[in-house]
Amino acid sequence: MSSIKILAIDDHTILLDGVVELLKKYEKYEVVGTAASAESGLEKLKTLGNQVQVLITDISLPGIKGPKLVREIKVRFPLIKIIALSMHDEKHIINDMLKAGVDGYVLKKATHEELIGALDAVMSGESYVSPAITKMLIDNVRNPPLADSLSDREKEIIRLIVQELTTKKIAEALFISEKTVEAHKTNIYRKTRTTTLVGLTKFAIEHQIAE
Repeated sequence: MSSIKILAIDDHTILLDGVVELLKKYEKYEVVGTAASAESGLEKLKTLGNQVQVLITDISLPGIKGPKLVREIKVRFPLIKIIALSMHDEKHIINDMLKAGVDGYVLKKATHEELIGALDAVMSGESYVSPAITKMLIDNVRNPPLADSLSDREKEIIRLIVQELTTKKIAEALFISEKTVEAHKTNIYRKTRTTTLVGLTKFAIEHQIAE
């Protein structure tokens, strides 16, 4: 039986070499190429043609970023299965990768056995997500993040607050009264469990409400 051909992309040589050495232990898998950037990975795919059946890739690469890389490969090489191997466990990053069409998402802190399990799963036509991520997503459903309780208007006001606009300036910008702004601010600090501008700014950045 012929082995399943894999291309691995990661800009950290030690991790890339580790993946290659791990897969050498399994006859059913063969790494036919490696790359240190998304661009060089795409070039390798052009050369290797239809040989590659699975791409294992980091998502924080120089140049083209994870979701864009996945979408591009899915268009140009639709039969290739893609497993993201990432240190990121943030919900919005995972969602972006899943929407882009990734077949598996494995955390870099996962065991070797888990990566092999992910490969087995995607080659069987299944999707795979690290159990730690599944647990986090379930926890988020049971205990929604604080940001989910904010209204669109409150998020809009947060963006203006972190720009250090005064209550008067915010009221003028949104065509509402200063009293209404103050009421929103009270609710915002309560919902975000912050008490200072620094704390609110940190919350806004972490939850992608503000840059």
